[in-house]
Amino acid sequence: MRLRLLALLVGGAGLAGCNDPFAILPASRPNTVDTLELFAVNGTGLNRPSGYSLVSKTVLRLGIDPPPVLNAPPFDFMYRIDATAGPQFAPFGAVSVPTKNQVESGRPGLQTTDTPFDEIKEGQQIGYTVDKAFNLTVGAKFYARSMLPNNCFLGIPYYAKLEVIELIDSTRSVKFRILTDNNCGYRGLEPGIPTR
Repeated sequence: MRLRLLALLVGGAGLAGCNDPFAILPASRPNTVDTLELFAVNGTGLNRPSGYSLVSKTVLRLGIDPPPVLNAPPFDFMYRIDATAGPQFAPFGAVSVPTKNQVESGRPGLQTTDTPFDEIKEGQQIGYTVDKAFNLTVGAKFYARSMLPNNCFLGIPYYAKLEVIELIDSTRSVKFRILTDNNCGYRGLEPGIPTR
């Protein structure tokens, strides 16, 4: 009996976020588009946020703010200005060697796209770069994947879409808009409660 119940729970969890009316994890957190600013990790004060966490949907002051998830990378991606390449978004693995635990449990990553921001409906599951930085231009668009959150028992990441809106030389910062889906088992990237 216990094995049957476990099989039903696991099977139901696998269907969550797939338009299944019997899914055991209905989405409850509305997706919203946020406009944020990050400051280069190099050449700006520690009191300025340089990193972003999809799990907590917050900008982070690297070296000051605690990691959003215990025993996980302190950010999903950060902003830096490379001396040669210029403005860049760098996923955690591009600036740090992951621990064995982080490799096995999943790593945050970015993926470029030419799809207009408002036309992106769903996060990509594969194709993320986890260990290289991306050069930025105004209008550059990305899919983003989080570290594995400890508040989603399915053991899958959260997904987001983002677009660079402004690169500001005087403050060494980048402004971007981002929509992150923090519903366990969902990849929908449209405003409101996701159904995908």
